[in-house]
Amino acid sequence: MSSAIFRQLASGGEAHKAERLFHAAISAFATLTRPTRSEIAQLDALTLPLFPAVPVEARRYAAAVLCECPAPPPGLLRRLCDEPIEISAPLLVRSKALSDVDLISLIAQHGLPHARVIGRRGALNPAIAALIRAMAAQEGASLGHPVSPRRQQSDQPGMPEQAVRDKLLSMMRATAQRDVAPTQAPLPSTQMESAKVRVDQDLRDAALADDEGKFVSALADRLGISIDRARRIVGFVTPSELMTGLRLLGLGDAEAFLIAATHFPAQLSNRPAIRLFVERYRALSLETAQRRLRQWQAAHPRVLQSGGFT
Repeated sequence: MSSAIFRQLASGGEAHKAERLFHAAISAFATLTRPTRSEIAQLDALTLPLFPAVPVEARRYAAAVLCECPAPPPGLLRRLCDEPIEISAPLLVRSKALSDVDLISLIAQHGLPHARVIGRRGALNPAIAALIRAMAAQEGASLGHPVSPRRQQSDQPGMPEQAVRDKLLSMMRATAQRDVAPTQAPLPSTQMESAKVRVDQDLRDAALADDEGKFVSALADRLGISIDRARRIVGFVTPSELMTGLRLLGLGDAEAFLIAATHFPAQLSNRPAIRLFVERYRALSLETAQRRLRQWQAAHPRVLQSGGFT
């Protein structure tokens, strides 16, 4: 849509100017088959200042239009997803621009209403689907709905931490089923990616074993640190040390959260904690993590079987 048309819309009176501009900008963007980065940024720059002034109908229209867009403006996408489900539902169900980490963050911030809508997505990550089912089961239990004897047993006083751990282990088992080992040798161009998948799967397997010693050994091996240091990382009072180790291994936000939560279930079992973990993990730079690794290695050199040191 040309700038002349926008000027005409803007001159049509103050009463509905914001709504007209907002609606016209969304409509114009929807006609672009391959919007450039500049055009995406321009829509954010135009619509975000107008957002507080536009009515519910305009926001609902924007969500319905952008849900099919492969590259919607990130700022506007986030604002719309933060709206009540009456507005955000099309995006939560259909937008391919929302990553698994985005979905976890939205669930952490908005709880079960958003989670239930996200659960309607096609090809939803099994770990996220399991989390949504667990949240719905908890909600049903709190409202006095019947639950299975196994669920009642896991919710007995004194067992909340184990119940959360069982839920997270179930989520990780579902996630692990996605990764299948390659049946033939990888091409040279894919060797690094295949190695990363192998690392992810090995760590998941160690966590799924429900054996802290196995996970400690796997972590020490992958990071090149001593068993004693790996044990201190896993046994630290908060997940921060393990978070650093997972960042060094290049794990994604969602994968890192699931692994960390199996070892810190009491600290990573509610929405604010999940949101904080995701924010901190995103903000953790590789340089900072590498400096911490050098400190670990200096404090506890890794002893080889031959008696030497790495």
